[in-house]
Amino acid sequence: MKKVLSVLLALMMLASLSVSAFAADEVTAEGYKKEIVIAMADEFTEPDPMETTAETNQIIQDCTCDLLTDTNLDTMNNEGELLESWEMIDPTHWTFKLKEGVKFHDGTILDTDDVEFTLMERAPQHSTTSSYAAKIKTFNKIDDLNFELELVQGDVDFNYTLAANSLAILSKEAFETMDEAEAVKIGTGPWMYDEIVPGDHVTLVRFDDCTLYDVPHTEKLTFKMIPEASARMIALENGEVDIIMSPSATDYTRLQEDENLELVTEVGRTQNFIGFNLKNADSIVSNVDFRRAVAMGVDKEELIYAAWDGNAVESTNWHCRDSGYYSEIEGIPYDPDAAAELFEQLGCDGLQIKLVTSDADHRTKMATNLQSQLSDYGIDVSIEIMQNSALTELNTSDGTTSGVELTISSWTPGKNADYMYRNPIYSTGGRNYCHVDDKHIDELIDAGAGETDPEKRQEIYTELQKLLVEEMVAMVPVAQPTLTLGTRAGVTGARLHPGLVHQFKTAELYLGQ
Repeated sequence: MKKVLSVLLALMMLASLSVSAFAADEVTAEGYKKEIVIAMADEFTEPDPMETTAETNQIIQDCTCDLLTDTNLDTMNNEGELLESWEMIDPTHWTFKLKEGVKFHDGTILDTDDVEFTLMERAPQHSTTSSYAAKIKTFNKIDDLNFELELVQGDVDFNYTLAANSLAILSKEAFETMDEAEAVKIGTGPWMYDEIVPGDHVTLVRFDDCTLYDVPHTEKLTFKMIPEASARMIALENGEVDIIMSPSATDYTRLQEDENLELVTEVGRTQNFIGFNLKNADSIVSNVDFRRAVAMGVDKEELIYAAWDGNAVESTNWHCRDSGYYSEIEGIPYDPDAAAELFEQLGCDGLQIKLVTSDADHRTKMATNLQSQLSDYGIDVSIEIMQNSALTELNTSDGTTSGVELTISSWTPGKNADYMYRNPIYSTGGRNYCHVDDKHIDELIDAGAGETDPEKRQEIYTELQKLLVEEMVAMVPVAQPTLTLGTRAGVTGARLHPGLVHQFKTAELYLGQ
């Protein structure tokens, strides 16, 4: 009994100390911290969901906007977010019903006009969404809550397409009554934009009339940009922030051993890869033999230790393991002797080649390590580092004029197989970083989307995987890393998403009363 009382007393003292560490105006009447501060690695650049696929942008947009379907992080299944239900009549005909009474930040109620405006008017005009919009042949409004879609061709996983974050549903009335720069901020999520300071922070305020989620006790969410992992860790330890994105692998032990901090982990669904610009005819990367030599010559294990201190799973395949229809293909095994011989045949000694990547910590480490590895074969790699938004723009510009030769990038799909290919591999895909332009591959992607027989679908996707990695060698898949967050002890509602759009909709920190 004495032991129980002493434990309770210690907990009460800890709660008292937690509250006393904050001024009275920083804590709600219920004992919750009023503002949760989240340190991000990359800059927030764009509130319009259709203008970006950058991780930081989508994480913040996820707090303010909602999708027709989304991944339930408890079940890891695709479920309705704005949709109450849906039915596939056949692979080209689908019916949908919206949830009733969902309110936008501008006070209007969600209806099928907003969905039609988003999917049929805005989506075709943006590179991030045009390939999704191209799937839809006709949109038929039945009433304010019900609609049906006819697709151009069969897609048995079309409900997953509606979970693409760039297809967040926006208010038609907002676009009719506001400047577009403000209209893109109007969503149905539990948070609304308050302040955007480029390069520094974004502050959101709670939307008390949110109908989809329980309104959190937190009154403000601030996303602060701190590029250096070490600086984010110091800010967490000093109490300047409550959550840090992507802590350095070297700080995992500190997060686990400090009783005031926590390390949150989740298996990731991001494929990190070395990409070749297949349309750069002026570069040796347009030669498949050179691409094969790079694939044989790269020690992926060494790259993984350099970038993530070993906290990642090596990839042999472009297709992510937890996406549907993954195949255990061999890929191109590490063979430095064969690589050296092929590089010699190609006359690569003294070759100068340019690599572009973003300023994310793991990517710069991968780039530096790859530079070192290729120098052993007599290849001189110069590295250009830029913000992720600039990298995306460069990688998706005209391949024949962009000047890109090599890139270290990543792609994060949904769980459905079509998402794995439609945007980053299809010839007209909005995120076709390697500039793949192959009619047969397009045909395979289309066939896989519409095939209802699981065995036949598996055959199609296995062929795709082998074509891309073993024959075309469009990229060198490297790894799927473990995802991590660092938090103050006691933070709840910070959820890692295997698809990288981590959720902070209900983030709270109870300090006691």
